[in-house]
Formats: sequence, structure tokens, C-alpha cells
Amino acid sequence: SAAQSAKATTPAATAPTVQAPTSAQVAAAVAPVGRSVPAPQRLDAAAAGATGGGGAKLEPPTTDAKASPVKSAGGGVAAGGRKGLDYSKFDNIEDSDDERLVPRQEAVTLPMGMPREAVSREEYDKVWKMLLGTKELPFTPAPDLDQLWGYYKYGAMDEQALLDQACEYLGKFPCRLEPADYKAKTYTLTKKLEVEGREDEARMWSVICMLRFPKDPDAYYNQGVLLNKMCDAAKFGGAPTMRLPSLDGSGKLVPVEQYCSLFSRSATSYYRRCLKVDPKQRPGYINLIGCLERNEPSGWYEDVQQIAASAVKNGIWYNRWQRPPHFVPTLEAKPWHDPDNFLMCRMLEANYDIIRGEYDAYIHRLENRKDWDDSDTTPGLGDVGGRAGALHDGGLTKSGRWREVPLFTNCTLQREHAEYFPETIRILQTHCRDAIGISLCGGGDVIFSVLTPGTRLRPHCGPSNSRLTCHMGIRVPRTKEQGCYLRVAGEERRGWDEGKCVVFDDSFEHEVFFDAGKPEDPYTGDRVVLLANFWHPDFEFKNDPEWRQKSDEVIASVDVESLPQTAVMKVPDVASARS
Repeated sequence: SAAQSAKATTPAATAPTVQAPTSAQVAAAVAPVGRSVPAPQRLDAAAAGATGGGGAKLEPPTTDAKASPVKSAGGGVAAGGRKGLDYSKFDNIEDSDDERLVPRQEAVTLPMGMPREAVSREEYDKVWKMLLGTKELPFTPAPDLDQLWGYYKYGAMDEQALLDQACEYLGKFPCRLEPADYKAKTYTLTKKLEVEGREDEARMWSVICMLRFPKDPDAYYNQGVLLNKMCDAAKFGGAPTMRLPSLDGSGKLVPVEQYCSLFSRSATSYYRRCLKVDPKQRPGYINLIGCLERNEPSGWYEDVQQIAASAVKNGIWYNRWQRPPHFVPTLEAKPWHDPDNFLMCRMLEANYDIIRGEYDAYIHRLENRKDWDDSDTTPGLGDVGGRAGALHDGGLTKSGRWREVPLFTNCTLQREHAEYFPETIRILQTHCRDAIGISLCGGGDVIFSVLTPGTRLRPHCGPSNSRLTCHMGIRVPRTKEQGCYLRVAGEERRGWDEGKCVVFDDSFEHEVFFDAGKPEDPYTGDRVVLLANFWHPDFEFKNDPEWRQKSDEVIASVDVESLPQTAVMKVPDVASARS
């Protein structure tokens, strides 16, 4: 198993004084393949070199009157046989922090390789307190030790391996596997735990990996990803409070805003450390900027611009305004495009009345639906971010409400809604094949995008520059001058007109505003556009299921805001490395 390969035990030749073994079977179970098996032991961390102290006693220079004469620079004795320097005037000067003797630290026992029944809760907790107290780490929220302890006591080899690996690091034992092998196997365990929703254990694996290999950026990146996931789970979970664990075991309930602020700040610290180690790590830039955009800490926008400028300097992107995760450098890049250059846009405008009529009929049906009428199964509008694969979009809403009527999303036709838009679907399938193609390949969507008055969508960049985005106005209750507009990059703001299309490259930073107006103003209704992503006209791999892999190998296999794949971690194939 991955745990058996990842785990390494203490070599007998270098082990400190140990207690008598309590279970040879446990030692055999946790030993790596091809290694001799030492006895289970409680390791004295101080004796193993985890802490230092003591040394020979330092004596001050003699100031006795009969001391040897001081030699001059020329090798002779100073004139008059002068006595040595008088050091008494320095007696009351305190040592600096660097010079002061460090007292020997109290020995700490580490339960490495011990059977579960022999490990106490106090010993278990102490391991993680020591590990997370390492000064080399950025601030790291405490894991839920109650949960970790429960998995350890009733778990299997993976849980035993996690504790043993922490103990081996604290005991200053060398890594028993090749670095590439170790990182690949610990990543496998980290990914497995992440998929199972056990983020705290996954975080501890990444902590051990970053302490073992402080110059490798991927463990820092993984830690940021896991913290981001925990932040998003709390933000979108709907609960007003969250339990904030503590290393002393006394967790407390805090407002969800406080919880998210703590975890997002920690995530940004880890992303920054990742980029400090490797300034060319594109996923680090993507997630750091995304974390700042969604959480908006003080000074976030200026920070984003500086990070984007650094990314351009390091060859990640060509323009600080255009920052997509999936990037094809050969494509023409400009914020706005002329809709008249696209047949799709011309045909949508020609059929505006049909599309508007079907949308109005759908809304009328919803508004007149009777709660008691079980035969009426008309699906309602959904909040953006509520469907699978769109959680990230849900974090873009700064205020108000952003909803959708999905037509083509998640690589398929949404038949539940599509049956109320038969003519719209026909028009799309006949005249908008680049929009249908990219949606079926998982690169975009076709939806009715609905904003309530007072909605603002945060500045953000789309996922790829292999596509463009068309908005056709369906209901536009306010003009640009009245606060209903779209900003793309540093260009002039533009509004929408009913029955007219606008086309922009959403891989450039953009944001949307729909002001509510004054309190005394009449209610304007929602702003509605038909949103259709479609292939960039110069993109080479249109409608190819492997378009990501073929056009951008660096980021092709990365689910941004999920753990990177082995290739992105620069971990070579273990079998190839050994052959």
C-alpha cells in the first residue's frame, strides 16, 4: 500500500536508547520494504538530536596581574611589560541573544512505531504540537486533534504511518526513500484523504513533506489548496458558526466570517511561500490571486496587481490583465471583440424576439405556479455556484444575487430546463455550434444569466483564453450611466442593449455591476442576458475532447483549487526513475 511504502522506520544502527519492545508484529508492519526491522520504541527527541544544548563551560579571559605580558604587533613584549587588558568593566554587560547560553531542553518522548494501545492521547497530541510549532512554517490553523485521534485509534496502516512519519522528522532521522519516491507516495495519501473529506490529515502529510523538502514548492501549494477548500466549505455551508480547533484541545465556536478569514489568510501565506520557493509556479499565482479576489482582505486589489506584474515578469502570462489558468500564448489577445464579426451573434440578434418570448413565458409560468399544484414541475432558477463544478463561480458574488437558467452546462444539454426553450435550443444548435461544442467539451456554458438589482460580481478572470464570451441582452432595465455595466481590463465600461450582443475575452479581468438605484425608485426587475461561451476563432483544437492537454500541457491535468497532479508536482514516474 502507499502507506507501507511511504513509511520509514529508524535504522537500528543509529537508534537512541529505547525501552523493551512491546510488539514485534507492529514493527514488522510499519517497516519499509527491504529494510531491517527495529524494535518499537519511545524515542528521546533530545537524545536523537531534535534539540541541542549544553557544551563545554566557557571561562572569561584571565585578568590576573601576573598574566603573561602582551606581545606587540612586531612580536615583542609591549613597552614596560604591560599587564593584560582589564575585562572587569565588561562583567555587567548581558550577552546578546545569539551569545546567551541556551539551556538544555527537557527530553520529550516520541511514540514512534508503538502499538496503538500503548500510545496515550497526551503523547499523540504532543507530537502535533511540536510539529506545528516548527518556526519554518507559515501560520497554520490547528487540526482537529479529536478527529485525528479517533482516526488513529481505529484506523489502519495509513493513520499509523502519519504518526510515525511525524515522529521520524521530529527525531531528526533521515528520509529512508528517494525524494521523488517519498513525495509521490505522500501525495497519493494526501489526495486520498482529500477525496474522503479528511483535510486535516491531508494537511499534516503536506506539513511533513514541506519540512522534509523545504525547497519543494508543491507541498506549500497543497497546503494552501486544502485550507482554501476548508474555507469554501464553511463559507457555502450555510452555518452561522464553525468550530475552530485548538492545539490545547479547547476548540471554540466562532462566526463563520472569522473562521473563513483565518483560513484564507493562512492559505495566501502558503501560496506566497510556494512562489517564493518557485516564482514560476503558475498554479500558485492562479490560486493566490483567486483567494485574494474572493475574500477581499485589506489592500487586496493592489496586491493582486503586484502579483500579476510579478507573474508577467516570470513569463507566466503576457499581460497583467489577462490571467487565465489555462493559457494558450499564440492566440490573439484583446479585451473586446466586434460582435458583427461572428455569424453566431448576428443570428442570435436576428432571433431575439423568439428567444425573449420563450424566456418571458418561462418566467410567467414560474410566477403563476401554485404551491399546491404538484403537477407543475417547472424547474426554477438556480444560484450560480450551486451546481456541480461551479462552486468557484458562487464565490464571485460580492452582493445581491446571481442566478441562472442552464441550457448547456456540465458537458450536456440540461433537458429539465431545455424543454421550456425548444426554439432557443434549435437556434443554438443550428447557428451557434462553437458555443455548443465548447460546452459539450467542458470548456464553457450556455445559460440565461440573471442578476437582481444591487448585484456586484467581483473582479476575476475566466478559466481559459481558448474561448470568448457573448452576452445578448434579454432584459436590461438600466443603462450604463444608471449603473448597469461590464468592465473588462482597463477598458471603458460598457452596458447592454436588449436584442444586441457584446463579445469579450473573459480571460481578461472583468467585473459586473447592477446598481439598485435609490430607495424611492420603482423596482426595475432583473438584468437578464443570454450568456454563451464559444471557441476563440484562432484556437486549433476546437471540439477535441483533449483540447486542454494538447494546447497547454503545463496546466492541462490540474484541477485548479484541487491538488495538482504528479506531473505538475514535478515528481517523475517512480518506475521510470528506478529503471
